[in-house]
Amino acid sequence: MNNSPLLVSVTIEPEHARDWEELVEALARLSAGAPGLRVSDLDAIGGTQALLEAASEERLREIVARFQELSPVEAIIGPPRVAYRERLSRRQEIDFTHKRPGQYARVKLIFDTDGAGGEIFENRAPEKSIPAEFVDGVERGVVSVVESGVILGRPVVELKAALVDGAGHGSDSSVLAFEIAARAATREALAKSSELLEPIMSVETVAPNDIAEAAIEDLRGRRAQALKAEQGDETTRITANAPLAELLGYGDALSALTKGRASHNLRFGHYAPIAPEDDTPFRPAASARPSATA
Repeated sequence: MNNSPLLVSVTIEPEHARDWEELVEALARLSAGAPGLRVSDLDAIGGTQALLEAASEERLREIVARFQELSPVEAIIGPPRVAYRERLSRRQEIDFTHKRPGQYARVKLIFDTDGAGGEIFENRAPEKSIPAEFVDGVERGVVSVVESGVILGRPVVELKAALVDGAGHGSDSSVLAFEIAARAATREALAKSSELLEPIMSVETVAPNDIAEAAIEDLRGRRAQALKAEQGDETTRITANAPLAELLGYGDALSALTKGRASHNLRFGHYAPIAPEDDTPFRPAASARPSATA
């Protein structure tokens, strides 16, 4: 899963609120020496909780084990969960004015999807509309919302925001006023047209022929698609695409199902919208499914 996005997360918080600062320091040291790990401080939402994200469940387990070994803080660590993402589903054009006593900023932004994953922000507004010194505030406002989205607090991917027009008002305009206006405009665009995405993984499982059918049925129960089985002289190679939400704990479950006689490999494939009837993001992720056989 090299070069994979961060796909799995856990929450971590101190057992005693007084240890919050020490926990933050421990996580900062940990992330400094751990590529492919992101630590987000969730304290801003009113608690003393951090979020750890990594590219795979195995990598996350390694990081958590290292934290428990090196940190003196007694911590409560949540179960692994899928790191969902959010995406704009259709183009939006938002014209928003922020007006308060002593504050004025108007921004007109066009929001669209950018499958190439390039730069988030582009300034196309004439300088006579928005002076150059205020453009940084607009970009900061957009980016701040992109980092947390509007659905589950998950980052927004594949978004392009173009500033095309706007206006200031004498001494009432400031960088902060334009940042507030851009933040509100971005939230409005996402609230009107946003969808939650889940990571879809490419799964390859190799099992002895006599237990291959059990492994296939297990994958079918995990919402697997494009499932194929190639039988050899002794083993069957099974390939499929399946949501990561259904694959947390898959290694342990597969080992239990096949008594350790099968192997597997997971690779990130792509993000896909979650069906409206699927409540997966709103229920706890199962660490492993019961084995189909004793």
